[in-house]
Amino acid sequence: MDRVFKSKVGWWYHLAIVLIIAGCVKVFLGTNIVLMVGMLAIAMLTLHVLLNTWYKITADGMLIAHCSIFPEKRIAIADISALEATVMPVSSYALSLDRIIIYKGKQQWLLISPVNKKDFVHLLRKHNPEIQIKEPII
Repeated sequence: MDRVFKSKVGWWYHLAIVLIIAGCVKVFLGTNIVLMVGMLAIAMLTLHVLLNTWYKITADGMLIAHCSIFPEKRIAIADISALEATVMPVSSYALSLDRIIIYKGKQQWLLISPVNKKDFVHLLRKHNPEIQIKEPII
């Protein structure tokens, strides 16, 4: 059976949402229609990313990372060589800085931030017990 893990949401993403909402209110008090449409588009994209960032572990041994309008990333769990805890603030399919680096071979493949990291790692290792843990995740 497939299992979906939502992305953990960090304080910085909540702050971004508050600032965007404040910007929308300020712009909508004015008369510039271009700014109104622009801010509304930014707000809608930000909320879409919030509601549509998740990671799925499928019954057939695949990990799927989904982030809003961006292309889905897929990897066979058998191809995952290692996991490592990190707080790297680079662009990724993660809404928190409490992240996991997924390695494919010796290369970093993707950064993610599942809400329940302990269950997530346990389920990955159930599919592939050879996954190494480079840095304590839990």
